Amino acid sequence: MVGGPSPVSDFFGHLLGLLRVEALASRHQAVFAAGRTRRPDFARHASLESVLASLADARAETYPEREALTRALVAEVQASSSPAWTAALASAYAPMLRRLRRRLLSNAVSREDLDQLVIATFLAVARGFPLARWGDWTAARLRQQTAREVFRHLRKERAEQHETYTQAQLAEWLPDTRHATPVESPRRPSVRRSFVKRDAVLVHLAQATLPRSDVEVLMATVVRREKLRTYVSRLVEGDAAEAERTYQRLKRQRTRLMQRLRTQVVDAVAQPATGC
Repeated sequence: MVGGPSPVSDFFGHLLGLLRVEALASRHQAVFAAGRTRRPDFARHASLESVLASLADARAETYPEREALTRALVAEVQASSSPAWTAALASAYAPMLRRLRRRLLSNAVSREDLDQLVIATFLAVARGFPLARWGDWTAARLRQQTAREVFRHLRKERAEQHETYTQAQLAEWLPDTRHATPVESPRRPSVRRSFVKRDAVLVHLAQATLPRSDVEVLMATVVRREKLRTYVSRLVEGDAAEAERTYQRLKRQRTRLMQRLRTQVVDAVAQPATGC
């Protein structure tokens, strides 16, 4: 799920660039002027550009001002609906967001979704940040809370794509499965002999229990018997490198899914029947 270092995508850099452009747009000058009247920490700054320049000064002696400016931005994010404040806060913490993004690798979430997840999570954390309860180390707390929420989301996505299935579900999907009796050999059937049948996969899909990404891959490559590379060629056009990355990712995704289904079918067949 996570690993590194991973290069930050061009799309992520583009998102951060757009946020900075938004923060510095001239149409927000009046918004900042109004904010200066509410936040004394903005008083010596003529514009959001000046605020961002001060927040980019990493010298130790500037920490108190950076802390105060961060808290003032967070307060405006929470109090105002103007995109100027969210864009300014995200722009100020772009280096931190880049470092977090580099740490993320996931087969459950696409690169573009990871890019947006990092920024959206950071802003959600800022909106809910308890300024009254936490009066110091605001930047560190924003970083820690953002990372925690991002990793929690990715763990949830991974769990949803690797959910386990009950014996009752397997019995419903594979109604012709016969349990071994206690007097039969305890040797487990081979995985190859218990390969998931095409009809079983169809029933599985009909139950609407698989994640959409798994359903799409199975429909194409198992139900329609389409070659995986052919399927990928329809998804990615004109970019050979991206097509190869997508092919390798989907191959791993399909292999994990099919292996899990095969193993669980084996377990269903091998488990002795209970009751009368």
